[in-house]
Amino acid sequence: MVTETPTLTGELVARPTLRDRATRHWRAWLAMAVRYGLLTVFGLAFVVPFLWMFLAAFKPQAEIFQYVYPLSWKTFIPQEWTLENFARLLALDPYPFTRYLGNSLFVAVAVTAGSLVVNSMAAYAYARLDFPFRNLLFVLSLATVIVPFEAFAIPLYLEMRTFDWVNSYKALIIPWIANGAGIFLLRQFFLDIPRDLIEAARIDGCSHIGAFARIVLPNSVPALITFALIRFQASWDSFFWPLIVAPSPEKRVVQVAIATFTTEVQTQWGLTFAASTLATLPILLLFLFLQRYYVQGVLMSGIKG
Repeated sequence: MVTETPTLTGELVARPTLRDRATRHWRAWLAMAVRYGLLTVFGLAFVVPFLWMFLAAFKPQAEIFQYVYPLSWKTFIPQEWTLENFARLLALDPYPFTRYLGNSLFVAVAVTAGSLVVNSMAAYAYARLDFPFRNLLFVLSLATVIVPFEAFAIPLYLEMRTFDWVNSYKALIIPWIANGAGIFLLRQFFLDIPRDLIEAARIDGCSHIGAFARIVLPNSVPALITFALIRFQASWDSFFWPLIVAPSPEKRVVQVAIATFTTEVQTQWGLTFAASTLATLPILLLFLFLQRYYVQGVLMSGIKG
């Protein structure tokens, strides 16, 4: 029910009663409770496996699955805390696990840096330069995203073998610098930069490279950080390609090293969880510190079509 209240001009204005306001308040509270309840459930579904992995890294091998069922606090909290798993990682033969972490870090940083340079310049060309077959070439570069890696893995490996790059960092880095998805993401962001700024820089005597370096890049930091995070994570998590092109222990990356803990005979769960914990920390810390740029870059790059 509503009540009608006269205004200063004599008009009757419908106003909600106390009961109506209470009903609206409870509906809003219930909707908020349901929303946060669902977010909590989904959040726990993502966090609990990582929490179990992290705490299991500090358990002895025999205790990891000892209290899995029935589910209790003993499932997660170690009854006997130990650093044995991490100590064994540092004593691996022929190289300690830190060597594999260093390989992954070097490859991921090199791929990310090269991708930022090459793909940002290609994206600027597609966004602001006029040249023959520009749209066709952009579509072709974007079409490479939908081609599964398994379709060109063997030809790419044969190419690396022809170049004598097998078991080298070059095979792990160079083929992954150009990226169609990154060109698309950066191009969409560059299209939002006013053309007048670039034209003004050109009138003042800047070349296209100067306008790109002094106008476009400083105004595209969120998109560049977003793309850098995506490329770093993709390179860090890469498994199949490093497995076939760099099988030697000297060039082994962290994901391949973790896979060696599982054999036909047994799985060394203590080493697997400890190594997975160390491999997760760099990506987790990067996203925690740069997440606001990541969200901003994705939103602003995906709006303009």
